Amino acid sequence: MAASLKNRTAPPNAIVQRLANSSSSDRLAAALTALGRVVKTIYILRYLSDPELRQRVQLHLNRGEARHELVGRCLFFANRGEFRSGDTEEILNKASYLSLLSNAVLVWNTLRIAEIVEPLRAAGHETADQDSHGYRRSCTGK
Repeated sequence: MAASLKNRTAPPNAIVQRLANSSSSDRLAAALTALGRVVKTIYILRYLSDPELRQRVQLHLNRGEARHELVGRCLFFANRGEFRSGDTEEILNKASYLSLLSNAVLVWNTLRIAEIVEPLRAAGHETADQDSHGYRRSCTGK
C-alpha cells in the first residue's frame, strides 16, 4: 500500500475504498488499525507529559469555541440562522454560506489585529502572541 501511494500506481481513494470494504480478517486493515492505535497512544502520552502541548491544544480549542460562539450569537441570516426545513440541500447551502461569512469575519479580524499589534511592537511595546489572537466576547465590540 505504501509503495502504491509513493509510486502513484494506485489512487488514494481506491486504497481507502478497499480498506473500508475489507473484512475484519484483512491483515492490512488490522495492521493499519493497530498502527493508528499506537500513534494515538503516543500522542496521548505526549499530551499528558508536555505542558506546552497542552497549552497549544487549549489555545486552539478556545479559538474554535470563540468562533462557534461568534457564529451562534452574531452571524445569522434567513430565519435568523435557524434551519427550519428538512431539505438537505438547503441546510448544506445555509451552512456553507455561514461558514463563508464566518471565514470573512475571521480574516477581517486577523488583518485588523495585525494593523494594531505591528505598530505597537515596532514602537517597542511588548505584546504577547496570545493577546493578538483573541476574539471579542460580544457582537457589539465591547
